[in-house]
Amino acid sequence: MKAALGALEFVVVQDLFLNETAAFAHVFLPGTSFLEKDGTFTNAERRINRVRPVMAPKSGKQEWEVVCELSTALGYPMSYAASSEIMDEIAATTPTFAGVSFAKLDETGGLQWPCNDAAPLGTPIMHVGTFVRGKGHFVETPFIPTDERANRRFPLLLTTGRILSQYNVGAQTRRTDNVMWHEADVLEMHPADAEERGVVDGALVALSSRIGETQLQAHITDRVPQGVVYTTFHYPATGANVVTTEFSDWATNCPEYKVTAVQVRPQATPLADDAGERVASLVGT
Repeated sequence: MKAALGALEFVVVQDLFLNETAAFAHVFLPGTSFLEKDGTFTNAERRINRVRPVMAPKSGKQEWEVVCELSTALGYPMSYAASSEIMDEIAATTPTFAGVSFAKLDETGGLQWPCNDAAPLGTPIMHVGTFVRGKGHFVETPFIPTDERANRRFPLLLTTGRILSQYNVGAQTRRTDNVMWHEADVLEMHPADAEERGVVDGALVALSSRIGETQLQAHITDRVPQGVVYTTFHYPATGANVVTTEFSDWATNCPEYKVTAVQVRPQATPLADDAGERVASLVGT
C-alpha cells in the first residue's frame, strides 16, 4: 500500500484526522464526525433513520458540500441547498427509496425500504409467505485450509484482532481517554515460547514473517496457547499488517489476518518508523 500510494501522481484524502494515509496526500479535505452530520442512516434491518447534527461542523462545511464544490471545480456543476435535496435525488433514482423524504422520516420516525407507491409507509416485514426472490440458493463452501504453514524458520503462528476499548485502527479512539486502558499494541506470548527465545515480560521484540518485520513490546501470558502469539492493530507505530500474509479466503476473499507463520526474537534497537515520521511532519506543517 505504501508503494502504491507513493507512486500516485495525485492523492486526495478526505478524513477527520491527519492519519497514515493522509501522509501520502497532496490535498487533504476536511471530513465530519457523526456528531456533525445531517442526513440519514440505513441499518441492517433496512430501517432508514434521520441523522441530525448536535453541533456545527468544525471545518465549516458538511462533507457533501466539499464534494459538490470539488465536482463543480472539475467542470460538473453540483449544487444542493440542503442535504434533504440529496435524499430527494436518491428517491428519484432508487425504486426501493422512491417514497422516502426527510419530511416523511420526520413524520414517521423512520421507514424500512422498500418504500414506494405500493408500500408508502415502508415494509416492516420483507418476506411474507415466501421469499421475495424465490427459494434460497445454497452453495457448498467446503473448508480449504490455508497455504500458510509454520516451519523451522517461522515456528509460531500469529493471529491479530481488536480490543474492546479501541475501534479498528484507532484513528478516533486513540484521541480519547480510552488510551488509559490500551495505550499500545503488545505481543502476547506463552511463557514457554518466551523462555525458549530469551524474551522477558515488557521487552522489545522483533516480529518477523515471510512478508515483513515489525517490533512490539512482549507481554508474557498464558492467555495464548503455546505456539501462538497475538497482537492488536490499533496503533500505526506497530504496523501489524506489515507481517500478515496476502492470502485470503477463497469464498469471501476475506484477508487472512488470523494465521501467519512468524518468528520472535529480542530486539536491541528500535526499527525505523517512516510512516510515523511522515505523519508527524505533516502535522507539524
